Amino acid sequence: MGISCDTVPAHRAWTTAMGGLPYPELSDFHPKGAATQAYELYNEERGGGNRAVIIVDKEGVVRFRETYEPGVLPDPENILAALATIG
Repeated sequence: MGISCDTVPAHRAWTTAMGGLPYPELSDFHPKGAATQAYELYNEERGGGNRAVIIVDKEGVVRFRETYEPGVLPDPENILAALATIG
């Protein structure tokens, strides 16, 4: 799933503009950035989250975490390799 500090209507507009997404988008708008802060990704200066991929296992343990600068896309091979180690 995707999470950002944008509002639900902003998520709908973005996913519509993208032609839809194969995963749900969640709003971390109120309280502003609570989930993003819990994962230590909140950027006070921007008022939103830093870009990241986080894989959490069924027990709630973070098994993979990688942050990305704006404009840099995650490497799918790294993410798939991390998923493969979880089983």
